[in-house]
Amino acid sequence: MSARRRRMMRRLVDGAVDVVSDRAPWLSDHAYRVVATPMQWVDPGGGARTAEARLDGIRERVTGMAVSGRIPRAEQRRIRRDLDRTREDLDRIAPRLPAVQARALAVRLTAYAEVLGTLPGAPAAPGRRPVRARDAVVLAGTGAVAWTGLLLPAAGTVVVEGGLVAGAVTAVGLVAARGRRERRERVGALVAALAQVDGAIGGADGVDARALDRDRRDLVARALLPGRLDGRGIETLRRIDTHLDDLLIRLVQGDLAADASHLVRATVTRYLPDTLEPFLVLADPHTVVRGRPAAVEVADQLASIESGLAEAARRPSRQAPETLLFHQGEFLRSKFGESPT
Repeated sequence: MSARRRRMMRRLVDGAVDVVSDRAPWLSDHAYRVVATPMQWVDPGGGARTAEARLDGIRERVTGMAVSGRIPRAEQRRIRRDLDRTREDLDRIAPRLPAVQARALAVRLTAYAEVLGTLPGAPAAPGRRPVRARDAVVLAGTGAVAWTGLLLPAAGTVVVEGGLVAGAVTAVGLVAARGRRERRERVGALVAALAQVDGAIGGADGVDARALDRDRRDLVARALLPGRLDGRGIETLRRIDTHLDDLLIRLVQGDLAADASHLVRATVTRYLPDTLEPFLVLADPHTVVRGRPAAVEVADQLASIESGLAEAARRPSRQAPETLLFHQGEFLRSKFGESPT
């Protein structure tokens, strides 16, 4: 199917859904729940991917509005409906999703709802009042010239009327163009805000916490298969997994300092793989390494990783009062020196 036909089919389907949602919203919501709920129960991960795709679709629609300068009511209704359904879906699937994935989706949904809450009927900024006043002056001036034209001799009526019509059309066109430009700027700001939300999900340095979480869960699951790690290694790896759950959630929420964020990324992308991958390909976990079984060596390496993560996890939140006081004290001491006391 060509791209043009796909777009046409999408418009037809969206239009049909809009008609049903407008005329019988209860029927549309009920039909969606009947179909979606069993599928989400069987495959909560698929439900999460559907929710992410729906949020991606919302961002694409808003981007289209920014390009066209039009904010169709149908698109506004569709965005509100998609946000509501995504919220309901998340309530159903969150308890059965990995903690980091559920938290990242919740943070993204909440931020999208806050940003897009300004889309329908948002009040104009104070700086736009002079623009509207200028529009009123243009239209009022056109009317005043029209009254003047009525007082001119009949011989000049045709010329004056032609000029008045052209002036009125030009004035209306200028107002319409200015309104379209303002809408583009307004919706463009929303697009930028949504992009900032998506960029912040992974942390200030652009790390995608969701990808780190997927890689970490896959590696840990393979390492915990029977017959590989010894008892001490299993316990240590489980503690590492718990620390990473906590730290990745804080990374999603923007609550990690830069060095802690780097530690989390390095742990998932280098430290754990460099320790576990060579061990997992060994035919015998009791192969001697440095004069002792490989499983013992790996357990020691995992203990080193766990101690660093435990220290990072014990740090207070970036927004905690003691953290804010500490940073303020560091700033003041660097600016004014130590207290004379």
